[in-house]
Formats: sequence, structure tokens, C-alpha cells
Amino acid sequence: MKKRLYFIWTVALVLVLSACDDWLTVEPETAITGEKLFTTNEGVNQSLNGLYLNMRGLYYPEGRLGGAGQVENMGCTYTWATGNSGYMWAGHYYSDQPDNTDNAMIFKGLYNIIANANSLIEGTGINKEKLKEEVYNIARGEALAIRALAHLDLIRIYGPVPTKVNAAETYLPYVRVNNINPYEYITYEKYMGYLLADLDSAEVLLAKSDPVIMGTFEATEVSSATWSFRKNHINYYGVLGLQARARLWTGDMEGALRYARLVKEAKNEDGTFKLRLMNPDDNTSEGIFNNTTTDLTCYCEHLCGTKCDNYDYTQGTAWQQRNISVVNNTSTFLNDLYSGNGDDLRYQWFWSYNNRSQWGLVGYYCRKYLNFYNSSPSPKNFPIMRLAEIYLIIAENAPLAEANAAYEEYCNARNIPYVALMESDRGERILMEFIREFTGEGQNFYTYKRHNVQNMLFGVRPCTEEQYRLVIPSMELISD
Repeated sequence: MKKRLYFIWTVALVLVLSACDDWLTVEPETAITGEKLFTTNEGVNQSLNGLYLNMRGLYYPEGRLGGAGQVENMGCTYTWATGNSGYMWAGHYYSDQPDNTDNAMIFKGLYNIIANANSLIEGTGINKEKLKEEVYNIARGEALAIRALAHLDLIRIYGPVPTKVNAAETYLPYVRVNNINPYEYITYEKYMGYLLADLDSAEVLLAKSDPVIMGTFEATEVSSATWSFRKNHINYYGVLGLQARARLWTGDMEGALRYARLVKEAKNEDGTFKLRLMNPDDNTSEGIFNNTTTDLTCYCEHLCGTKCDNYDYTQGTAWQQRNISVVNNTSTFLNDLYSGNGDDLRYQWFWSYNNRSQWGLVGYYCRKYLNFYNSSPSPKNFPIMRLAEIYLIIAENAPLAEANAAYEEYCNARNIPYVALMESDRGERILMEFIREFTGEGQNFYTYKRHNVQNMLFGVRPCTEEQYRLVIPSMELISD
């Protein structure tokens, strides 16, 4: 088995590196060639932009790690006809899939992102003296953060339930340098150690130069800014958020809390908060329900994300108006997910009911990306992390008084009754808040897995520890 996995990885890496070469060489004639790419500030910026373009293959509304992709289906958000592909993913019937191409594309796609990040990290290291300090700090810092993000999602998909780790087992390679030789599969502890070290390094670099530390996110929301649209990047506060997420995954509650507090309490020079929760005051004719002015993904909460300029909700395969193919048709949907509270702003914002059976399936469909269309002024940013997650991390793990203060603020922002958390019930209650909040963002499978939940809401069948680990795809699929 060990030799087989080494061989699979060798094939995968060759493909990853060739993919990296492709995007470096398929450039306009006026572009900088791959050999010189990292020797100039312009070239490094081109490389960083290419890295984010690479990420969009997975991290976007209908991407495999997005709101209508395979990982969302593994979290049982939608309902499916028995036996079709969506049903198989929701039921975690991985070995019964007639075509495992999607699995291979997730595995290969994440390592592709890692290979491209490694090229940027290596290139900036070699050419540090030729680059402006801020270019080096920001580009290298973001590349390290992206490498950590991709590795975190790999271990969350292909690794163990985090409370059931076998200390002696080797799970996946943590790839820090591109190499054509086989990579060593390493233990969970070593893997997560490398991941947290990458986030630590990214944090240090971005702390030196990211303009959102001394300035505001709003000031970067213009193309004329030197470092524009910082929410479309894994900026300094995005790294702090990923620190909280990764440490929560490892069971380091104190570390997760420390970083969550840093994000929640971050302020601008004028005393205003860097980020805020979307709230009922946004629910006006000129606010959340006006398609031309705002964004149902709660953009004011985004710590970081990927820009989706070319994604059109009305033309996609999942939610286009006349062919809605991704729905939840459970008759008790409102009661099951939102405890019957139709005033919950997440229910109002995130879902609509489609009853036009002649045009598509009948049921509730996700409308988070309703504002993503070609002529929309919406930011069209797919959220990798939002402030709501920070609040829920605090509510789940902080001392009870602090947890309830954060939870009350969160409840007010979501227009739901505040009932104080108790030690005996907050774990289960905050779990459900995660599920309600992050539906359609590719995160709910990870939440269930972190808690080792056997019976997911709307689940096809109980999910075992074994089913929480997606099988590493075969050599034949990776090499296609």
C-alpha cells in the first residue's frame, strides 16, 4: 500500500508541475516568461494573480469545494434522487461511484495549487534582493497562506476525524518544495506542524506590509489602490482567521480563541471595527434584497476569498433560472434547519423556494450567489472565511460569559432570539449555527467531521469515521 501511494503521488506531482508550467508559459507575447517571472515586482504580481486564478478552479460557487460541489454534497445540504451522483456523494458511497473523476480533480487540484504556491515561494526567496520589500512580504506571505489553506483542506477531506487520529499512521505528504521524486507521507502531528508553521510565517510577513493593518479594507476597494481589493486575497486578517480555523481543527482551543479574538476586536485608527456582521439594518429596499447594491454572501464579513468576476449565477449549471438542479425538497426544511423561524435572516437571505416544476426541481435552492452576474456591481467574492465563523468559534470555546456576549451579538445580527448558552448545550447549539450559517460555502462537511457527527441533517445514511475520509484516488484517474 505504501509503495502504491508513493507511486500515485509521483504521477500526481508530474501533472501538477506540468500544469504549473502551462499557466506560466501560456501568456501573451508581452508577458514576462517563466524563467524571469520572479526577478521583477511585476512578474511576482503576475505570479500571485495566476495563483488566485488557479484557486478558482476549486474555490468558487459551483467549484468542487464550493456551494454546489462535491464537498458541499458530502455535508448533505441538498436532496437527491436515489442512485445519482449527488446521492452517492451525500451518502458517502465513494467506492460505488461510477466515475471518480471529481475525486481525482479535488486531489489533483489542491496539489496543483500547492505546486504553484511553492514556485512563488521559491522564486521570491531566490530573488528577494531584487524585489521591493512590500512585494516580497505580501506575495510570499499570501503564497504561504494559500499553501497552508490547500493542505488544510486536503487533510480535512482525506485525513482522519481530528479527534480520532492514529498517531503512528502516515496520512498525506506536506509538500513544501516541488520535486519530481516521491514525497513522504507523514504523520498527522508532523503534517499539522508544517501547516501551522506556514501560517505563522505568512502572519509575520503580512504584518509588515499589508495595507489593511494601518488602513481600512474599504480603502482597498478601488482598482487604483496599490494593493487593491484585499478581501479577494488571503490578507493579514484572513491569515489570522485561518490560524483560528486550523488550530480549532487540531483541538488547540486556546490557540483558536486567541486568533479569533484578534480578528473580532481588530479596529481601524478611527475606532471602527475592521469587519462587521451583516445585520437587520442591511435588510432594506437599498440593502440586502436589492440585487444591484449588495451581496448575499455578506461581503462586509469576508476575511478573505476568491474573486469570481466571470461567474454568472443565472447561467451556471446549478441554479440558473430555468434549470435549477441543486435543491433541498424536504417538506419540513424550515423546521429542520431553522427551527421553524421564518424571521431568521439566514433563511431569508440564503434560500428561496422554487415551485416551477416545468423548469427544474421543486424545492429550496441556495441564493447566496444571486448577485453574481455579469452586469452586477456586487463584489462577487467567493468567501473562504467570514467573520461569522470567528463569532461562532468564540461562542463554542470561550469562557461562558465571553461566549454568551459574542453569541448575543451574533443572534441580534441574524434576527434570532437570544437564549443564553449553557455548558451542557452550547456544543450542540453552536454546531447547528455553523450548519445554518455556512450552507452553500463548502464548509458544513468539515463541521460535521470535526464533531464526528454520525447523523447529518438531511443525511442519506449514518456517516462513520471511515466514510469521513475520502479515498485517495487511483493512479489511473490522477494521470488522466
